[in-house]
This record gives sequence, C-alpha cells and structure tokens, in this order.
Amino acid sequence: MNVAIPGAEPLVLDHLVLDMNGTITHRGRLLRGVTQRLGALQRVMSIVLLTADTFGTAEEISHTLGLPLTRVATGADKAAFVTAVGAGRTVAIGNGRNDELMLRAARLGIAVIGHEGASSGSVNAAAIVCVSIVDALDLLLEPRLLVASLRA
Repeated sequence: MNVAIPGAEPLVLDHLVLDMNGTITHRGRLLRGVTQRLGALQRVMSIVLLTADTFGTAEEISHTLGLPLTRVATGADKAAFVTAVGAGRTVAIGNGRNDELMLRAARLGIAVIGHEGASSGSVNAAAIVCVSIVDALDLLLEPRLLVASLRA
C-alpha cells in the first residue's frame, strides 16, 4: 500500500502488525467488523497477530482469521518483531502499555481506545488515535482518511 501524504514522506506499508487483546478482541472475543476488514487488507499487505494471549483464545482467533500468530512476552518483544519484519514499511495497531514500543518502532503507529481503554504510553507513541479497531482498519482500507489525519 502506497499513500502520498502532502507535506510528508509517502507511506509505503507492506505489513500490518496487530496486538490482539483489547485491540481486535474484547475479553478474548473478536470484535464485530474485524474479520471482514482484515480479509480485505490481506489482499494488499501481510498481517500478523502478536499476543501474550491473556484470555487463552489466540489459537482460535488466529484460525478464524486465517492469520499467523506470534506469541510475545513483553513490549520489547513486540518492537523487535516490528523491526525484524521491516519497521519502515510496517503499520502497528495496539492499545496496551506493552504496545508502546511497537507503535514507536513502526512507520505508522495507531492506538485504539476501545472497550478496554488504552495506556497513555500507547496513545502518546501513536501517530493516530482511534476510538475503535474498525475505525483504525478503515483508515487502511480508505487511504484518503490517512491523508486527512497525517497531512502537514
């Protein structure tokens, strides 16, 4: 995905790295609208789920979405994963304290303030803050929304 941002460097995004708990799920269950949006995004970028699996539903969700899953223990693990796949071409979405480093490392960090809230560190680390994962994924599905938020 290539997005020209007036007054800024273009965004070239090949990877989407997603936190699971509190970002695409609530209490371990997928939020409405996530499956369809991730299906559409799979056509334009690779997607990986990162989780410590607080609610024990990671395998089920990974299978349901048809997406690869990487288990992590710390925020540093998440940031290292983003760096390994190519931080300069990655968008990361998360909400928790352990997502802060990942959001900072990624070319585009998006914080989600959903049902479970968001840590102040993640909100401060993000380039964009959304009130739901659906809104965050819609930014990627309709790049003009990114332009509206990121133009200089």
